[in-house]
Amino acid sequence: MYDADLMAVATGAASTLVAAIATSGAEKMRLKVAHFFRRATPEQQRAATQAVDDTAAQLTSPAPETRALAETVWAQLFARYLAEHREALSEVDELAVPTPSVSKVWNQHNTGTGTFIGGDVHGGMTFNYGGASDGGR
Repeated sequence: MYDADLMAVATGAASTLVAAIATSGAEKMRLKVAHFFRRATPEQQRAATQAVDDTAAQLTSPAPETRALAETVWAQLFARYLAEHREALSEVDELAVPTPSVSKVWNQHNTGTGTFIGGDVHGGMTFNYGGASDGGR
């Protein structure tokens, strides 16, 4: 069916992708999968997108065979795609690279005198939405 090298790459990519879906979530990985399968037919693209959602749903099950089943499905998807698009072999590793979270920072500084509840107000706030915690400061 497929040569041994292709199956080795497909199996490794499948295992890595299932682990990434388990840790990073389907939403982040859906974008990477869509980019990877960009040369695919519309049917293959839909199958890959659906497989991300199916894998995320399956991984909520505590059954040990769930992960192996998901990896088998992905290995087959990857093998078919890579057999048709050998140039995508160099991109398989990109699926495993974690996507850094995007941080949005807003700063607000308040200073004033006059009628405030509790007196004068001095200080500010920083919102770091989506970024890493700064240790509770």
